[in-house]
Amino acid sequence: MEEFEQRNEPAKRSLALPITLVLLVFSLIGNVFFYSQYLQNKQEAKFRSGQHVIETANAAKTQYEAILTEMKSFSELNKKGVYGPYAADGASLRAVGDTTFIAEAYAAKGEKLQELAKVQQYFQDVRQNLDEIRTSKGPFSEWQTQYLAEKQQELMEQYGIIGKFNFEAVESRSAVIQMASGIGSFEIAEKLAAAILARTK
Repeated sequence: MEEFEQRNEPAKRSLALPITLVLLVFSLIGNVFFYSQYLQNKQEAKFRSGQHVIETANAAKTQYEAILTEMKSFSELNKKGVYGPYAADGASLRAVGDTTFIAEAYAAKGEKLQELAKVQQYFQDVRQNLDEIRTSKGPFSEWQTQYLAEKQQELMEQYGIIGKFNFEAVESRSAVIQMASGIGSFEIAEKLAAAILARTK
């Protein structure tokens, strides 16, 4: 009996090694697969984040265009003796500018604009004053005329900054992913915020 067990022991040992190697190979394959899935999901999350930054930049640009068109219309109609209330499209009635892009671009860089509330207040004040001008029923006062001229200049300056954003980045997956890290967006948001905050002092 003892002799029989001794004869089978080398057979057991010879099977144990290949089984262990097979299990090790499957374990390594599984780890590589799950890690590659992790990296892929991480890249996909960055891609979606970058897309969102581009979308918010585009929304801000569109809103600047809407409000500048509205203000130009106010001035032209008033000069012609056509007095309010003036019509305005939905986009310009809702907002003057959009702080979402600034907030998102800062977040992508891992930073936060401490004075974001001031930027929001700037837009709210402009919207409120423009709504009052929009409903004027007579010729603009000297203050209204001056206000429109000054705000048009300010908003045109801001529009010029957002206009430098690389909107074509949406065509390149790698460029979109870079946006998720603040590359190509943070500098624009920083300049835009600075231009707005310079008008709040």
